[in-house]
Amino acid sequence: MTFPSASRVESHGQARFERSVFLWQLLLASGVLVLVCILLVLRVDLSKEPALLFGVAAIFVATMAASALTWRKLSRRAAIILPIIDIAGIALINYGEPSLGAALFYVFPVIWLATYYGLLGAVVGPTLSSLLVWGFWLFSPATVETNAKLLVLPIVLAFVSTASYIGTQKNLAQRRLLRQQAMLLEDAFDRARRQQRTLDEVVNAVTFGVVSYDKSGRPTIVNRAHRDRMRRFGYSEGDVVPEFVYGADRTTPFPLEERPYRRLMRGESFDDVVLWYGDPGGYREALAITGRPLRDAEGRQDGSVWVSRDITAELEAIGARDDLVLSVSHELRTPLTSILGYLELVADSEDVGEESRTHVEIALKNADRMLSLVSDLLVASHDEQIGFLLNFAPTDLAVIAKQSIQALKPVAEERKISLLLTSIGDPVVYADEFRIRQVIDNLLSNAVKYNNPGGRVSIAVIGDIDEVEIFVSDTGRGMTEEEQKNLFQRFYRAESVRNSTVHGTGLGLSISREIARSHGGDVRMSASSPSGTTMVVTLPREKDEDIDE
Repeated sequence: MTFPSASRVESHGQARFERSVFLWQLLLASGVLVLVCILLVLRVDLSKEPALLFGVAAIFVATMAASALTWRKLSRRAAIILPIIDIAGIALINYGEPSLGAALFYVFPVIWLATYYGLLGAVVGPTLSSLLVWGFWLFSPATVETNAKLLVLPIVLAFVSTASYIGTQKNLAQRRLLRQQAMLLEDAFDRARRQQRTLDEVVNAVTFGVVSYDKSGRPTIVNRAHRDRMRRFGYSEGDVVPEFVYGADRTTPFPLEERPYRRLMRGESFDDVVLWYGDPGGYREALAITGRPLRDAEGRQDGSVWVSRDITAELEAIGARDDLVLSVSHELRTPLTSILGYLELVADSEDVGEESRTHVEIALKNADRMLSLVSDLLVASHDEQIGFLLNFAPTDLAVIAKQSIQALKPVAEERKISLLLTSIGDPVVYADEFRIRQVIDNLLSNAVKYNNPGGRVSIAVIGDIDEVEIFVSDTGRGMTEEEQKNLFQRFYRAESVRNSTVHGTGLGLSISREIARSHGGDVRMSASSPSGTTMVVTLPREKDEDIDE
């Protein structure tokens, strides 16, 4: 929508005024012409009425002037001479032949003056007309009818002028209001156009694909990045989604009803849905797609938008990392197993002195710890959870927690961290003792490593009818919301931890949760604040029938 400029509005107003001048004058001239024609039909000798002839001539001259002159080039006030001439002409006609009732024609110039010349015109019109009526009355024979006109006509003209003036002012006020609203609307459209251009530039500048739809499902925005991606796969400019896409495993076709477009049309929201463009064996790209429905002020769906991010390099890097970890872990496990075997033989030999035996036991302990880390890496390197071999038996969680505390006590004492154990209720569950010890060791190790010097770690084993919970609380720095979101992600370590001297693989919590879930339980964070963190392990008392040993 385009609004006219101020100069165009002014030019249009001048043309409209020029047209109005001619039309008002033509209307009066037409009435006078009809009156003259009637007189001619009645065979009235006009030559005997010079005043009437002069009046008619004056009005026709004014009409020719209205038609011939270019009023838009003259001052607007210059045209006021025409209705004044008309008033004089009507006065002459009325004086020449009072019986014609030509005084009614005063209404035309009176309305004209009140309409186009404001308060001045509203006063001049009836005043001048009344003065001429009274002036010619001095030269006319007085009758009752004439005397009545002297009183009634000025009053009528005054009311007509006042009504015309008030109506015109209301009309002008409405026009000014409409003009202001039009200017505001024009300004709003200009801002909207600028915002649209800015949005287009921003959307086309980003490297991820953006596609939006209206409420009927028609694409409204398809940015440059998405169009370029579609062209890379051989699609035309008008294509928005490819015909075939594949799931995260790269080979299974993505279900039609679960595709992002279909889910958006159902009003669903989703985050980071992974799918693959391109057929197996050819050029391919992995995308993480996030979609949201758009809603109007009443909450009704008014469209949708989805954003696609190319994660091909990320997935390839993760795959390369997992392959490397798997390869290195396999290569390390065999020599480590051999080292452990020979160290055990040396430790069991009676020919080894006490000092050497102590050194061998330290080496054996660290080699065993390294083998455990390698085993964890092997478990984590698989794309899918392969599960754990579990040996279920009655297991006292309080005893395991005490053993874990004893093992970590030297490390805690070095940092002056106190370890406290509390047991409430029956702590016995049906579980794999070795794997549960691994879970508690991981949680206690984190609580000590990430605690403040002189801090405290509390362990509470609380037995209920159907389950037992283990609470591990520390007085460390806590975790941010972003860190909590990625807490159980494999290989994840917080930024602040990666830049510190505290070492780790980022696998402990992920493996601990898998172990707990393989028992039918879970590991979760109960609370985290700048004053510390509490982790909770939940284990059922009895073995789940669906769990295989």
